[in-house]
Amino acid sequence: MKFLLLISLISIFFTSQAWAREIEIIKEHSKISFDIDYMLMTKVQGQFKDYRGTLNINEEKGELYNINVIAVVNSIDTNDAKRDFHLKGMEFFQATNYPEIIFESKGPFKISSQKKFSLVGVLTVRGIKRPIILEGIYKGKLKDPWNKENYFFELTGDIDRKAYGMVWNKKMDNGGVLIGDKAHISITIQAQATGDKTAFSTHMIPSTKGIIERDQLKKGLIKKLSTSTDPIDHPSDKEKK
Repeated sequence: MKFLLLISLISIFFTSQAWAREIEIIKEHSKISFDIDYMLMTKVQGQFKDYRGTLNINEEKGELYNINVIAVVNSIDTNDAKRDFHLKGMEFFQATNYPEIIFESKGPFKISSQKKFSLVGVLTVRGIKRPIILEGIYKGKLKDPWNKENYFFELTGDIDRKAYGMVWNKKMDNGGVLIGDKAHISITIQAQATGDKTAFSTHMIPSTKGIIERDQLKKGLIKKLSTSTDPIDHPSDKEKK
């Protein structure tokens, strides 16, 4: 009886996952940013310029699964090279020993277009794992001019840096401290089906005729292109000679 119950549960799990589609974050149109209080009067803002991530979405059931986002510590940018160097060092992220920040969440989480949802997961910083809750909104799905489906999300949350061993600070003459304990993070996501993202070069082409023909050629619908519109097809002056 227990064996049959186990088989049933496994079957239900894989059936729900079977309709899930893996999508990947498009870095050119997404962003991972943060801000933290500075001198009690303003904020230091920054971002991670190098990152990657995947999500599984089941549109039929309106569910999100298996969210994985990885940010490269050495790509941190706060618009100040000396501060960035400090943040990568031993008093903060220790980039040499822990080159990546990892967010993982299994789900499933219910989502609906233009609706808010909560994402429960685990954040790993400096090798330390801590639970975290991100508040999200699924903005919806749109097809771009090249017929690729795009999924849009926004996630926000707060991180207690001291929970990850980053306790460095300086006292100020008014009794306060230089930087706050909590960093606010904001993640803007545009995602497409894994392995089927819109080629970045297509955004530089003024006409989509060539793009359509290339797609038709790839599918065997036509035998050759009627025109060359891709920049790589235009020889340089040196090549012409």
